[in-house]
Amino acid sequence: MKKIYLHGENDRAIKPVEIAADAAYQDVLEIFKREFEIADLAQDYFLFFEEDEILADGTEVSIELEIVHKGHYHGHRCKVIKTVVSYNSQTKEFNFKPSATGKKVLEAISEKLGISPVDAVDLLLKVDENTIVQGTDHIGSFVGHHDCSLRLMLVSDKVVQG
Repeated sequence: MKKIYLHGENDRAIKPVEIAADAAYQDVLEIFKREFEIADLAQDYFLFFEEDEILADGTEVSIELEIVHKGHYHGHRCKVIKTVVSYNSQTKEFNFKPSATGKKVLEAISEKLGISPVDAVDLLLKVDENTIVQGTDHIGSFVGHHDCSLRLMLVSDKVVQG
């Protein structure tokens, strides 16, 4: 048996499940549909491994070759989440797979904006005033399939008091 973690479209819940050691992609997709109670349009869902990436030129890189023990998988109907990030009067656009973690998203955004890793430690990604994207959150957990896009704010975690 293998233990895996399932994440879903527009849902921050993480569902740990046990699967057969020889489980295939279709087996995991069926378990995902059951765990997230998806009946209609279930054939429209794709599973993404947490470490899959999309490069700046749009090329997809798939690291996952088999279902791995303790792997995190994200089920979503969008193949790409178009993400617009606002920071200090700048706006930049990015493309992420739904399984991209908050940590990887913050790293990519910081790099593109020329923010050093040391300075990026004090920054947060927010969906709105009350919702912070945590390092382990999948970006697809904040968006549904209707427009496959998300707006984020990059803000300082430090409050300056004068």
